[in-house]
Amino acid sequence: MRNLTFLLLVFCSLLGFSQITQQASIVPKDSIRLVTDTISITLADAEAFFMKNNYNVLAQQYGVNAQKALVRQAKLLNNPTVYYENSIYNQYSKKYFPTKEGTYGNPNTQGEILVNAQWLVSIARKRVKAAEVAKHNADVAQFQFDDLIRGLLFALRQDFIDIYFGLKSLQLFDEEIASVKNIVAGFETQYQKGNVSLRDITRVRALLLSLQSDRLDLYTNIQQNSAKEFAVLLNNPKNVYYKPILNEAELDSKYNLSNVPLADMVAQALENRPDLKASLAQMASADAYVKLQKAVGVPDVQFQYTFDRNGSYVPNYSGVGLQLPIAVFNRNQGNIQSSKFLVDAASQQLKQNQVIVQNDVFASYQKILELQKLNGSQTTIFISDFRSLLKGAEDNFAKKNLSLLDFVDMFESYKDYMTQSNSIKDQRYAAFEELNFNVGKDVFKK
Repeated sequence: MRNLTFLLLVFCSLLGFSQITQQASIVPKDSIRLVTDTISITLADAEAFFMKNNYNVLAQQYGVNAQKALVRQAKLLNNPTVYYENSIYNQYSKKYFPTKEGTYGNPNTQGEILVNAQWLVSIARKRVKAAEVAKHNADVAQFQFDDLIRGLLFALRQDFIDIYFGLKSLQLFDEEIASVKNIVAGFETQYQKGNVSLRDITRVRALLLSLQSDRLDLYTNIQQNSAKEFAVLLNNPKNVYYKPILNEAELDSKYNLSNVPLADMVAQALENRPDLKASLAQMASADAYVKLQKAVGVPDVQFQYTFDRNGSYVPNYSGVGLQLPIAVFNRNQGNIQSSKFLVDAASQQLKQNQVIVQNDVFASYQKILELQKLNGSQTTIFISDFRSLLKGAEDNFAKKNLSLLDFVDMFESYKDYMTQSNSIKDQRYAAFEELNFNVGKDVFKK
């Protein structure tokens, strides 16, 4: 009778494990004190919050605006310069800063005033060409900013997915640990009565410790990697706990490789990747820089106006002048040659980046194909069958038709299978996000 009571106790505790509920606690009781709030968040909300609050994004946006302001600066005309000179002291009249006119040629003349105005006029359309260079440089900055956003959003989505499936595995561990704790408690009671051997109670204690250790490793990995980076990307200084909301059925329907052929993905990547656009803009900037350096080799013209009272052959002298350097030795040959080399370098870099883009897309595509083969075996029916098998093992264990060692092996197999199943789903969704990242847009967006 005592043995029957013990078996019923074990059987009831195992039933608690087999009934998986969505309300199970994800955060351990000890860790609840470490957080001030739990925030449920969708991916769309996370992305919107990121774009609005991330300091890195805001700082880089100011940098882009700074580059665009240089386009306006390059279009501005040169400022004229004005030189003014006044005699300080007339030793004959004993006056400081004399301003009145005297008789021309008379040493008692009150003073001299000299005014000189100059204006350097750029020719060969230097301002236009300098503005073109500045514009292409601003484009480079904009595309680099877009590439930064692409990379940060990719990291945000990866973290979101990792946290989601990590929490699902944590929930599984919580349910298993709660069930095994009941078993351990029952075994300890029966051990005190002499109905359970030391080997059996040691085995279930080891199982509990193993589950708790694995859970701690998973929890620590989530908090130290995905969760921490996710909070930093959202720029939330508060100590909060994020709980991602994800519709797996919707994602399974969305992510379908048959909807977008590989060739189309490669073509879209070559068209949309911001890092490749930045390379194209750098190529255009290099071309514009060659034109600018050729224009710099053409001398600019400087116009001059001079007014001189009492300092020239006639009083109140006025004259105009023109200054034009003679391009005999320095025609900017070195800078022109250097700029041409920069064009060649930009051209080669563009070709290299195009190859990288194509290989990135191809590698992501192949990765998804392999993961889909593996994910295809993780069907809902198979998981249901596995749970039914575990339920049958529980019944047989309660009837003493299954040894404790065999039951523990079945228990651990179920745990390993479910955690690996979550890991495979995590990798699959992450692979699709990686493909979107390598294409430069959401190719599966309807």
